[in-house]
Amino acid sequence: MGDVFLTLLLSALGLLLVSAGIEDARSRNIANWKNAAIALLAPLWWWANGLALWPDIALQLGIASLVLGFFVGAYALGQMGGGDVKLLAALALWLPGQPLIGMLVLMSLVGGLLTMVMVAERWTQLRGGLAALPWRTIAPGALALAALVALGWAAWPRFVALVAGQPVLAAFSVMAVLAVIGAGLIAVVRAARRGGVVPETPYGVAIAISTLLVLREPIFNQFT
Repeated sequence: MGDVFLTLLLSALGLLLVSAGIEDARSRNIANWKNAAIALLAPLWWWANGLALWPDIALQLGIASLVLGFFVGAYALGQMGGGDVKLLAALALWLPGQPLIGMLVLMSLVGGLLTMVMVAERWTQLRGGLAALPWRTIAPGALALAALVALGWAAWPRFVALVAGQPVLAAFSVMAVLAVIGAGLIAVVRAARRGGVVPETPYGVAIAISTLLVLREPIFNQFT
């Protein structure tokens, strides 16, 4: 019965993520009730996995608070919507440290790719043709993103070992990577805005994709 309940909870989470991603892609909005549902299902997940109030649940709440605080900064810079920030905080109630870090890395890469694609699409629609794109800004950002993807692919096993052995160092490393990617994306978006293009990246799509990819891994064994 326990395994069935866990499967039902994960299935509900997956459906909510897919729904949130589709909604964000269509309207650049994520309904508050979806984020609330994900957050309110987290205590059932804790109970089903037998988490203790201290330190397990307290740790999850602390991690979620840190994630919320960090990405409120991205919201303040206009790089992420309020619904995206709420979704990340709600998911941080579910994911332990290692899979959460992996999800954030994947989200930053997928989100960066989506931003590049949307800037190119909007620019060509408004300016007429790929030749009009601000290549001096986009090309370095695209190459840097590709290099990060290649580096991440090659170094992923070592990164996982680092997360397991030195989670604090891994967390700071991830924040540094996210900051670098964020700075690059801010430069691209600002260049696009100077050209009259205002891209609205559906980060809910990136969050949903990265979380679903992480959920495929046997990451919750520590709770069972």
